[in-house]
Amino acid sequence: MSWNVFKLTLIGSAVLWLPSCGSNQQLLSINVTPATVIFGSTNPALHAQLTATGIYTHPPATKDITTQVTWSSSIAGVAVVDSTGQVSPAGADCGVAGITASLKTNNPTGNIVTGTMSVTVDGPAANNCPTTPI
Repeated sequence: MSWNVFKLTLIGSAVLWLPSCGSNQQLLSINVTPATVIFGSTNPALHAQLTATGIYTHPPATKDITTQVTWSSSIAGVAVVDSTGQVSPAGADCGVAGITASLKTNNPTGNIVTGTMSVTVDGPAANNCPTTPI
């Protein structure tokens, strides 16, 4: 009988000492979709919705984190992105801009995880923009 008590005590102690899987979930990467967007005009009324998906470990999971990330454009004169992930041509320039979704994590503390995609804005040849064949 004392052997069973010892085993139960050992198992109970191990459970208390081991961290919970859900408490230390870690963001490994961010996947932004679509990976590329091509606008055939510099018209700022055009837009596309981006989605940021977080890839987590411990336990493994994928989550829509579109509203949690910080969105930014590498060339705001070509493309702009708002806080909801909606991207549009800026209306001034044509070219290629990188869009980044970033999230500061708590595990490890202060780690910044990013995901990227690209936006190409073409336009009429009269504006000295390259044109994309349809």
